[in-house]
Amino acid sequence: MEQQTQERQQELRALFQMLDHTAKIAEDAALTDTFSGGETRCITQFNNTLARLRALNAVPDGLFDELHTEASFGQIGIACHQLAAYLNEGLGTNTDAKGWFASFFGERFMENLAEEAADKPLGDMIRKAVPDFLTETTLEDIVEAFPVAPGGKLKIDADCGGIDVQSTEDDTVSVRIQRAAQIKADRRAAEILNNLDVQITHEASDVKIEAKFTGNAKRWQKRKNGLDVQFDILVPRQYNLDLQTVYGDISVLNVTGDVNVETFNAGLRLQDITGRIDAGTVIGNIDLKAFNGDAVLQTKGGNITLADGTGDVKAKTSGGNVQATHIGGTVNAETSGGNVTLRESKGGADLKTAGGSIEVENDGPVLAKTSGGSIRCQLQEASTHQNLLLDLETMGGSINASLVPDIAATVEAKVLGGSVTTEFPVTVEASGTVKPDQLQGTINGGGPLLKLRAMGGNIILRKTDDETEE
Repeated sequence: MEQQTQERQQELRALFQMLDHTAKIAEDAALTDTFSGGETRCITQFNNTLARLRALNAVPDGLFDELHTEASFGQIGIACHQLAAYLNEGLGTNTDAKGWFASFFGERFMENLAEEAADKPLGDMIRKAVPDFLTETTLEDIVEAFPVAPGGKLKIDADCGGIDVQSTEDDTVSVRIQRAAQIKADRRAAEILNNLDVQITHEASDVKIEAKFTGNAKRWQKRKNGLDVQFDILVPRQYNLDLQTVYGDISVLNVTGDVNVETFNAGLRLQDITGRIDAGTVIGNIDLKAFNGDAVLQTKGGNITLADGTGDVKAKTSGGNVQATHIGGTVNAETSGGNVTLRESKGGADLKTAGGSIEVENDGPVLAKTSGGSIRCQLQEASTHQNLLLDLETMGGSINASLVPDIAATVEAKVLGGSVTTEFPVTVEASGTVKPDQLQGTINGGGPLLKLRAMGGNIILRKTDDETEE
């Protein structure tokens, strides 16, 4: 009788070890996407083990169910752990999961595990310690090439993914779409990736790419950080672009044509563009360099940077700075929460900020208004054909205007809570009065208007040749 009891205990321990080992295999497969196709064998092993335990009266009938033939590795691992935990109470057996993983991944892996808190679940520690390349699942790249004529249009409408478009001398649109999922942070990311439906259509000189997730939108949006989708496109030098992605950066380089780009929470990088530009992002920066054409740029949560352009620009951000350098056209820039800087530019400027300062170096007329900072303006070569040269207003700082010495202008300057000073000889009407908080008169015989208003600061008129720092 005693021998039979010992034999039964030995068999139960063996079955326990089988369950424990199968659970580890299932966990690893779910974590690293290895052992693909091995679910059937693990399911069979679990069901056979459960049947034997029932025959030994080691588990009560109805407490545990057999696994379905389509069970996933995750479901297999949970079932094995639950059954092994039940047996463990009666056997007093302890699992050596860390020892098994050490033998599988090596000592360095276990060193990473040791850095984690001892009270954290083993699964959480494993997901953090496993190298990224072991937990990435990758789908085969989509590669296509379409003959087109210059002047056509590429349209991309994607739920997620970065977009990179560059030009080529060939009359071809070449498409490469890379898709991967990082299951280290989210085991269901691979499943979500498989639900990304990519459709490519080619009609005459136009190419359209749609990449949309099927099913519940909230599922993939929660797991977007675990997805890595990239569109790499080559187009003819003369080609129009209409690019939209919800999550991902957009980059366009060396294209002649109308460029319309939009993303939600990423950045936009545009360079060497000839044509009209319309760019927008909700949470991200916009960087535009070397352009020839009008541009409309808008972001609600980032900075806008422009350089070396010849077109008129409208730039608006609700939460960042606007910086423009070497712009030949008119610059209309507005921000609700940052600074505006315009340097070495030739056209007119209309600049506004509700929460920062304004700094301008410009040859054309300047309109600048801020509610929360100072204004520094340097007018290089003012045109005498303008009725208005400067209209500067600040509600929370000073105005420092630097003008060429031979400028001919009419001055209207007033401050509240400060003073007006000038390095220019100003001719005041004989009937007028001179006050420290205002200045009205003419410089070099009079000319276009310099209208300056400041509240809470001073107004200073300086000659550019004698400009010194405050």
